[in-house]
Amino acid sequence: MSPEEHYVRRATRGLRGKERQETQTELLDHITERTRQLTLTGLTPEQARTQAMQELGSPATVARSLRANQHVHPALSAAALLALATLLLWPVPELLYARTDPFNSTTTQSVRELRAEGYLTVREANSQLKPYGIQLKYHSESWELRHAGLPTASIASAISWVCQGPTTSSAADQPRYLLSDMPTVAYVNPSALLACMSEAGWPLQVRGEQVSLQGKEFPLAWSKGQLTSLYARQVEKSVSQLPQAVWRTPPHYPLNLWNGALIWPWAPTITDLRRITVKSSGQNAVLLIRADVQHTMTYPTERTYKAPIFISIATPVDEQGNTQIPRSIKTPGQSAPMNINLMNSVKDWYSAPISARPAILVALPDRTDAPIDLTPLTFNP
Repeated sequence: MSPEEHYVRRATRGLRGKERQETQTELLDHITERTRQLTLTGLTPEQARTQAMQELGSPATVARSLRANQHVHPALSAAALLALATLLLWPVPELLYARTDPFNSTTTQSVRELRAEGYLTVREANSQLKPYGIQLKYHSESWELRHAGLPTASIASAISWVCQGPTTSSAADQPRYLLSDMPTVAYVNPSALLACMSEAGWPLQVRGEQVSLQGKEFPLAWSKGQLTSLYARQVEKSVSQLPQAVWRTPPHYPLNLWNGALIWPWAPTITDLRRITVKSSGQNAVLLIRADVQHTMTYPTERTYKAPIFISIATPVDEQGNTQIPRSIKTPGQSAPMNINLMNSVKDWYSAPISARPAILVALPDRTDAPIDLTPLTFNP
């Protein structure tokens, strides 16, 4: 029995028959999907699998929450629960949270660590989003960003690497209800909310690293160092216009988010940089590196997938056309960094062998909903 199968068996104790079987399948699917995502951060499959289970919480805690959900009949309305709470003198939030837990994403980071990274509570986020006419709301079992006149930005953390909704912590400093042990507060990364807006096609304007919507600037801390994630969707659309043989992934490839080219927004700190001068009127550019990724699924049967991937790294360009790009890069599964080969021709770029780590540098538009022209910028080393 695999570790994840052992985990879900313990986590579903107290459930019976078909309900237990279906719940075990859902938990296994979640662990498998989260493991895939974590392997792209550089973790080994074993490390990723362990972290995926840790993020869910201990099996005993999961089992207790599932039994709590089972004990409240779905026909009970919120009004009925309020009346019942009055009779029983039971805390109303405890009863309501026994029915549903909207904070369905959990991290092993402590609340203190989340706060240090700039995370806000959902209440704080809504307070700061209100002047922009934006609301973060839980609706129909998912989180959404709403703005009058713009498409709803649905936040589904399971299908995006950059758009992430509210999360709770499995650490001891996470505030919880006394009886049900359910979280009372969730935390959200405002940078990830900007990525959600961009993925939904909102017209975010970008000047340097400053992002605004309809002329109103967001706090610089929300977007500083985050431009790569804001342009991920448009990069995918542009790369997917190339010949399919260049970017096509195997059928039903588990890591493909948008059924197009597989884009990996790169965000780590890079110290080995190369300075170049480019001819561009824009303030930002994006480096696109061709690579590949290999992933092994262990459930329900062991299968190994290999697919092309495009590493995306946004970089600022100053008024003189100077910018910096990494000399080398290490992708998941590599034991050592590989040198990047910057090219001036898009055809040479997508025709070169992936093992050469071919790359092009292209200009980014000043709006995240605008198409990206893959014509490489000319450069001087």
